[in-house]
Amino acid sequence: MYRFHLAASTLFKLTSTWRAKCGNDSEALYVYTAFLLALAAEAVKTVGMSEEDASAEVSATLSAFSVSSMTNIPRETVRRKLKILAERGMIRQGPGSAYTLTLAREAIREFVQRATPLEMPYDWEALQ
Repeated sequence: MYRFHLAASTLFKLTSTWRAKCGNDSEALYVYTAFLLALAAEAVKTVGMSEEDASAEVSATLSAFSVSSMTNIPRETVRRKLKILAERGMIRQGPGSAYTLTLAREAIREFVQRATPLEMPYDWEALQ
């Protein structure tokens, strides 16, 4: 149970950091979360690769249209939030209307190692 609490605490600390960087703007945080999920998907694709084949960083590139489709936030609102996130250095604007989030693979690995193996709470399956 301690490992589960540690992982939850780590996640809440990270979320608080992201929330502060977003200026407590819930839509900007939601947009940033879309990038984190896309980045997680990219990281999972390379799990089986050797360290020599995998790059030191993982990147996810999304457009305002794709984020709008994922979040159901109107595209113009997403576009404004992307500019805010880029101004705050959380993502960077790429060519055209694309934006990219890049994180060090080692930082992702450290977070995952702290969070696993999670112990399932008593009767977790019954709650599903």
